[in-house]
Amino acid sequence: MSLLQDNRFASEFSISTSMRQLKRIITLLLTVLLFFYSKLNAQHVGFIFGHALYASPVDKNFKNNYSTGIGVEAGGGIGWNKTFIVGTVGFSNFFHKSGNEAGDLTYIPLKVGLRQYVLMKTIYLHGDVGLGKVKNDAIDEGRFSGDIGAGVKFAHFEVQVDYDGFTRKDPSGYASWIGLKAGLEFGL
Repeated sequence: MSLLQDNRFASEFSISTSMRQLKRIITLLLTVLLFFYSKLNAQHVGFIFGHALYASPVDKNFKNNYSTGIGVEAGGGIGWNKTFIVGTVGFSNFFHKSGNEAGDLTYIPLKVGLRQYVLMKTIYLHGDVGLGKVKNDAIDEGRFSGDIGAGVKFAHFEVQVDYDGFTRKDPSGYASWIGLKAGLEFGL
């Protein structure tokens, strides 16, 4: 088997492994949502949301190769009192800087997490983990992804600030950015 065939096999193996991980995360999220659904159905404590986002790279390596990112995310959650289990899916595009031959980077995360309201149902903290598909001209892989942040909700409008990112292999580390998200939320 040639070196080129070995690399293709390793890439296909990595993608199939990432897809299995993604399926496990989705299964876990659905199981948790179904488990709590019967207890929460009478209370109608669920919501859906959609955000537009702007991202500014923080990590030195990521910042040296990409300028800014823009994207969207959507999700939903169920919960009790002030604590909610949340699932999100998104799409972001990071624009490459000159000299970066890998081109623009697309990032498609699928995450589960918690949202905790700390002041009535207006100010909240949240954290999410999951798998993100990362792709540019040099890579096409699934990577661990996670974020932590805070938000403010006014009627159906909400604004969040997040520290977000995904694991990086070469060089190893965490490609990270600060994201500003704004959008609509319905259902609380």
